[in-house]
Amino acid sequence: MSTEPAVLDVVVPDAGGRPTGGSLYDRRLVEALRALGRPARLVPVAGDWPAADGAARARLRAALGEPSPGRAVVLDGLAGCAAPDVVDDAVRRGVPVHLLVHLPLPAETGLEPVAAAQLARAEAAALAAATGVLTTSAWAARDLSRRYGTADAAVAEPGASRGPVAAGSAPPRLVCVASLTRRKNQTLLLEALAPLTGLAWTLELAGPEGSSAHGRRLRAAVRDFPEPARVRLRGPLEGPALARLWTGADLLLLPSTAETYGMVVTEALAHGVPALVGAGTGAVEALDGGPCRAAVCRPGAALDPTDPAAWTEVLRDWLTGPGLRAQWRSAALARREHLRTWADTARDVLAVIDACPDPRTRPGTLPITFPSAGPGTDPAPGPTRLPSPDPTPETRRPSP
Repeated sequence: MSTEPAVLDVVVPDAGGRPTGGSLYDRRLVEALRALGRPARLVPVAGDWPAADGAARARLRAALGEPSPGRAVVLDGLAGCAAPDVVDDAVRRGVPVHLLVHLPLPAETGLEPVAAAQLARAEAAALAAATGVLTTSAWAARDLSRRYGTADAAVAEPGASRGPVAAGSAPPRLVCVASLTRRKNQTLLLEALAPLTGLAWTLELAGPEGSSAHGRRLRAAVRDFPEPARVRLRGPLEGPALARLWTGADLLLLPSTAETYGMVVTEALAHGVPALVGAGTGAVEALDGGPCRAAVCRPGAALDPTDPAAWTEVLRDWLTGPGLRAQWRSAALARREHLRTWADTARDVLAVIDACPDPRTRPGTLPITFPSAGPGTDPAPGPTRLPSPDPTPETRRPSP
């Protein structure tokens, strides 16, 4: 009889080649699992997730597959949290399904309240039905507890691969590497930098476009900027193009209004580049690497992502203060030496999966019916469970 470990399937939304933090995490996780000797494969599922139709949900059902000795599934929450009935069916059939929540579904910006509430109900049911729940930071685990009462979410913090130390640029190059969406909040940067055109700097906005409407608004805001030539929209960057961006970077800007971790922050630190991030988000955890005992150890700052004036003030201090630049640079280089690896992430995931409890005995649950899947989807099945004591999950975004 074979003693080879069973394959671990990482089931993910098919992003069509569009790079996102979630898709990069999923891909790096599979690579790290294989490097540790655990057979793993990435299983993409096409569909307009989380608003997928019945055909996409059928593909997800097939991807979760059938139980076999030692087999387990890590399911990206963008798909799994939108299909609680599919998750529940797989678990009932004996397939261990661990939901990996990169971002709670209702935390995305621009959702109508009714849509956000429906997504929250579906996500709560999926989390309760799953064998286990994984997320990317302690901040994110606390957020799931606040939203849904999920008390047993395990943390598998992203890794980072140290790259060449950035040389920087003259004038200083500010970079924002993030999808062009409302949640990533690039328009705040334009507001914050508009009063600073008397100082030397350039801004690079790199990332795939979200909705076409938001993309048009952002391009219009760049055209209307007092000196638009200073701002460059780069589109998505990978491989050598992204490496060149980091080589010339001096400061990362990530003003997201909601962020469970912000892998780009540790990617910047891996090149010795400090960062400004949104306060009250998981990106602060990525910046600090845990509790920071003194202000001088932080390689950057955490600022209110709704207050452009606060960003203006700190950016002015950094642009005009060589001492502050040197301090943040030194702190970034220190953090670079202690970043987690993707092997660490893979070990965290394996520890959860290999210690998997009976998926139907998770504590603190109450019976509830599945939310309606909406038109064009599979009919909702019988009862599942919702974390107690509050059967009505919050639908607000994480506090900024």
